[in-house]
Amino acid sequence: MVHKTIIGLSDNAVIASKNKNGTNSLEHQKKNNFLNSLLDILKEPMFLLLVAAASIYFVSGDYGDGIFMSVAILLVVAISLFQEARSRNAIDDLKKLSQPKNKVIRNGSVIEIFSEEIVLGDFIQIE
Repeated sequence: MVHKTIIGLSDNAVIASKNKNGTNSLEHQKKNNFLNSLLDILKEPMFLLLVAAASIYFVSGDYGDGIFMSVAILLVVAISLFQEARSRNAIDDLKKLSQPKNKVIRNGSVIEIFSEEIVLGDFIQIE
């Protein structure tokens, strides 16, 4: 029986495969999370109700209460956006911590990499 040594991909081949085929991840494009969060807040029924109440204050001539309500709405929106950004960052950090690692053969040696760094053509070592 003839035994062949598996060399695996070289560093240049890994870069070429990433450029041609992309990474091994489900999310290929970055979303504008700030804009999506803002649109979600603006669609909330409670937000719309508060804007309607502020509008009624302005229409009825009670500008002091209308301005106060508008400032309160802006403050609530700012706090909501800040909290959502913090939550999203925490979830991203947890995903990085829990990401599985795999052993692949590259440049003639076995190395351990994150699963999203696997490219087309890699030799994966299964244990």
